[in-house]
Amino acid sequence: MKTFIRSCFFIVVAGLLAVVLVDVRQVAAQQAPSPPLQASPPLQAAPPPPVSPPPMVYSPFINFKAKYDQWLAMVHRTHEEEQPDWMTPIVTVIPTLQQEIRTDYGFAFAPHGLQTFTYASKGTEIIPTENTEVIFGNPSYITKNLPADKPTSGFADWPFLVKYRLLSSPSDAGNYVLTLMLSSSFAIGSTSFVSENHDLFSPLIGFGKGIVTKYGEFDYQATIGPTIPDGQTNTLGTPIVWNSAFQYGHRFDLGGWVVPLWPEFETMWVAYPNGDNRGQQQLYLTPGLIAGRFKLSEHTYFVLGAGLQFAATQARSFNHQWLVTMRIPYF
Repeated sequence: MKTFIRSCFFIVVAGLLAVVLVDVRQVAAQQAPSPPLQASPPLQAAPPPPVSPPPMVYSPFINFKAKYDQWLAMVHRTHEEEQPDWMTPIVTVIPTLQQEIRTDYGFAFAPHGLQTFTYASKGTEIIPTENTEVIFGNPSYITKNLPADKPTSGFADWPFLVKYRLLSSPSDAGNYVLTLMLSSSFAIGSTSFVSENHDLFSPLIGFGKGIVTKYGEFDYQATIGPTIPDGQTNTLGTPIVWNSAFQYGHRFDLGGWVVPLWPEFETMWVAYPNGDNRGQQQLYLTPGLIAGRFKLSEHTYFVLGAGLQFAATQARSFNHQWLVTMRIPYF
C-alpha cells in the first residue's frame, strides 16, 4: 500500500513539474525582445489562400455495395470454379469451402431407454477469403428423459471451426480437395449433464476425391483427427475420430420434376488410445438422403436431408439416432 501511494505521489509531482516548465517557456517567449522595426516593402495584392483538400474519412460503409458485390463474386468463384461441387454430408464435415446457414436436429436412443434430443445445432458458415472458411456454431438445446429429480434440458457447448483449403480442383478437372481444419468446442453449456466443463480442440485433415460419369458423380470425403481436452486427459482421453462419406449425386426425373438427390452412406470410427475408455473402439454407420440444391433466388438455395445413424459395435454411446438437416446455401 505504501509503495502504491508513493508511486501516485511521484506521478503527480512529475506532472506538476512538467506543467510549470511549459508555463515558464511560454512566459520567456513572450518577454523576449522584439527585433528592430524595418521599412515595410510596398504593399502587394495578397495571393488567394490555398484550398485545402477535404479531410480523408474512412468508413467500411463507403462503396459498401461495390465491396459486397466483389466479395460475393469471390465466394461464387471459390465455390463453383475452384473446387468440386459436392454436397455437404449429414455427419462428416465437408473438406470443401461452403457458405450457408444450417440447422440440424438429432433424436438419439441409448441403452436402458435413455433418449437424447438435440435441437438447432450447427450455425453459420462464411467464406471470408478465397481459401478459408469460418463456421460460427450455435449452442444446441438438448433434452433428456432423465428422472424428474435430475436436470432434463439445457444448452450444449459453443462450437467453432476454421478451414484452410490447401489444394483443390473442380469436378470437371481433377475433382479433389485437401483442407486443414481446427474444430473447437468451448465449455459454456449446462455442466449438469451436457458439458464436460472442458474446452475441446480437434486439429483435422480433410480430403476427398470424386469421379464424374454419365450416370452421375461419385465422391468420397473424409476427416480424421484427435479430440484434445484442455484438462483431465487421463480420464477423458484424446479419442481419434475418422469420419467418411460415400456419395452419389444425380438429377433424377420424377414425374416431370427434376430433383437433385444425393444418396449417401457415412461411417464414423472412434478409437480411444487413452483415458477411461482406453482400448475401446466404436463404429457408427449412417445411410442418408439429401435433396438439393433447390434454387430460391440468384444466390440462395435450399437443401433438406435426413439419415439414420446406428452403432455397429458393442461399445457405443447410443443405439441409434435419427438426423435431420436443413440448409440455406448462399453463394
